[in-house]
Amino acid sequence: MSAKFECVDHPVFAVNDLNVAGDAFRKLGFVVPPIGKHQEWGTGNICIMFARDYLEIRGIADRSRYLAGLEEFLADGEGLIGVAFGTPSADERYRALQEAGVAAMEPRGLQRRLELPNGNAINPRFRNVMLHPEDHPGFFHANFCQHLTFDELRQPGWLDHPNTAVSAGKIVGVVDDLGNAQTKYETLFGKGIVSRSGDAVWLRFPIGAPVELITPATAEERRIDQPKRGTNYMASLEINVRNFDTLQSVLKENGVGFHLDGGAFVVDPNQACGARLSFVDIDHGRE
Repeated sequence: MSAKFECVDHPVFAVNDLNVAGDAFRKLGFVVPPIGKHQEWGTGNICIMFARDYLEIRGIADRSRYLAGLEEFLADGEGLIGVAFGTPSADERYRALQEAGVAAMEPRGLQRRLELPNGNAINPRFRNVMLHPEDHPGFFHANFCQHLTFDELRQPGWLDHPNTAVSAGKIVGVVDDLGNAQTKYETLFGKGIVSRSGDAVWLRFPIGAPVELITPATAEERRIDQPKRGTNYMASLEINVRNFDTLQSVLKENGVGFHLDGGAFVVDPNQACGARLSFVDIDHGRE
């Protein structure tokens, strides 16, 4: 199984230490699978799985190999680095980008190996189309990802999160030019996915998380500005949960600081690896 539609496949966090990050996300109430290492890159990751999408927590495993810009981002601290957009076919997506005049990189295979607690190992495989920074405003890093082993990533128990999380929710990116952002994403996805609403550009996919792109001024008003990241960066991420009472009990039991803001439980960034992370009710998602 893989994405049948283009969508947000997974948001990506950048961290300095995957073991420390794993402990932090366990305290947030997630099931944290073992660390995997990319075979073709110098990066490792933890993938917190949901039924359709997931959260990737990415760190450095070997600085002598390709890091997809991770070391540059981490120089300014941990946090949300970007997104992988899901695609049914990396090859078809690459051809479409070429026709649209987008100078993307040719599709490349990627796999990672992780040891399971039962002593077995799995090797999830992907095909990626990497994008250049100027083509994805609002994110430090972005690519298209085709899964070749979708079900292998979802081992028994990995979807049963104590905090009742079920999927990634709204993603917010900051851009310095909304008009440019709209044009860039219309080129990537077409006008049916992209819309302008007041001081925001929206990407609304047939399935999964929406993306809201806002200006630095709006980010400052919402108190999610990150001066170190300049005027183009991924600002915040929502997580959809099924039960707020259970979530609150888990956070309190684990000593996680949070506050209520407009119907969302917002955790302190220093307890979410520098990320602006909030939990929302799956039945009452916010836009």
